[in-house]
Amino acid sequence: MSGRRYSIRRRLIVRTMACMLLILGGISLAAHWFAGHESEEFFSARLASSARVLETLAAHQLETATIGAPIVIPIPQQLGYSGGPTPYGHPYEHKIAFQVWNADGRLLARSASAPEAPLGPLAAGYTSKLLGETLWQVFALKSGHVWVVVAEKDEVREEMVEQLGASVLAPVIIGGILLVLAVNLVLATNLAPLRTLADAIARREPESLAPVELPDLPRELAPVVDELNSLLQRVAAAFEREQQFIDAAAHEIRTPIAAVQLHVQNALRAANQAECDASLGEAVGALERTTQLAEQLLTFSRLASGTDMQLQRQVSLAEVCRDVMALQEPLLDRRGQSLGLSATHDCSVQGDPYRLQQLLRNLIENASRHGLARGDIDVAIDCSEGQCLLRVSNDGDPVPDEETENVFRPYYRLRPGGKSGAGLGLSIVRQIADQHGATVMIARKVDGQGCVVTVAFPR
Repeated sequence: MSGRRYSIRRRLIVRTMACMLLILGGISLAAHWFAGHESEEFFSARLASSARVLETLAAHQLETATIGAPIVIPIPQQLGYSGGPTPYGHPYEHKIAFQVWNADGRLLARSASAPEAPLGPLAAGYTSKLLGETLWQVFALKSGHVWVVVAEKDEVREEMVEQLGASVLAPVIIGGILLVLAVNLVLATNLAPLRTLADAIARREPESLAPVELPDLPRELAPVVDELNSLLQRVAAAFEREQQFIDAAAHEIRTPIAAVQLHVQNALRAANQAECDASLGEAVGALERTTQLAEQLLTFSRLASGTDMQLQRQVSLAEVCRDVMALQEPLLDRRGQSLGLSATHDCSVQGDPYRLQQLLRNLIENASRHGLARGDIDVAIDCSEGQCLLRVSNDGDPVPDEETENVFRPYYRLRPGGKSGAGLGLSIVRQIADQHGATVMIARKVDGQGCVVTVAFPR
């Protein structure tokens, strides 16, 4: 059962937006901090500059002037309290104030926006003072016996910070939205091959095993398509093996079964006991060939599908040969053939003992079937150049050089019309050898008579 399904496109977009929100949040915090810092620097410098202007222009005159009440510097009524610059000034003048005090603590002059109470302590430097509900940022400057106090409402700085932050973030947010739309469009365009692949698979006939082909294949999607085509090839090969197995079983088993039926019928119609015994003997022989054929067909099918692998361990080739030869010698004696073993070294290989016995048994049976009626079959074990070599040779007609590869093909026979088995013996040998990392070769004997099959195992 497959896991839950999800949209790659939606996931990418959501995660992209989440990353953008984190980035934009960091940018906004940084922009707010930098804007606040710079506005503090700017407004503090402006307060100091204003105080020095007042000191230069009015402080000394006010110190020696004879006045009964503080001088109030009015603000033009045309300015109002909001809006932008006008010919009369700026509405922000209501948020900026100054006072001039003498050393005795008497108010000499102030702006119309300043209260009569001190804006801050008469101490040189920057301070903050809360008057009512308004927080003022204050700078005091002493000139002789006169104090010049300049202040502005803190909301001016906050407003400037907000405007600076908005001016920085607005393009970023708009650009982020446009970026999300662009990413969505790019993803939709570049993920289109996935939909094309899905549609191509959906339109296929159930029995179709042809490779999947796309007009345009992205490099990232190529491994998926390649593996899918590889899977289709393996499925096609499995179907072909299954069909070959069915065809071969139907064809090969039909002949010996017909022979068994014929011999049994001959036994029933025999005129005497001798003829009956001969017919039954032939029937038993046909049954043995049928049993052997069925075993070969099943073995080849299991090996080809890879469903019958056993656990592997260190196996002595000499021990395998002795076990198999002990069972094969009585059968070869009845055919007048001799079986011998030559082992210069007791080589050990990594493998499955049962499969190795099958390999050697098929080699010996194949050598017996194609060898001379009273010939010799030799089994040899040797070690050479890091390999364990198992050789099985016989007397008889050698395999033609052009047929040395064909004989390993399933169901292939050198003599299609002869009684030389189903053509699976050497195919089974190669399958088992491949599973053990070994190679199989067939060649003429040195004297040119008969052939020798060599299986080279890695040590």
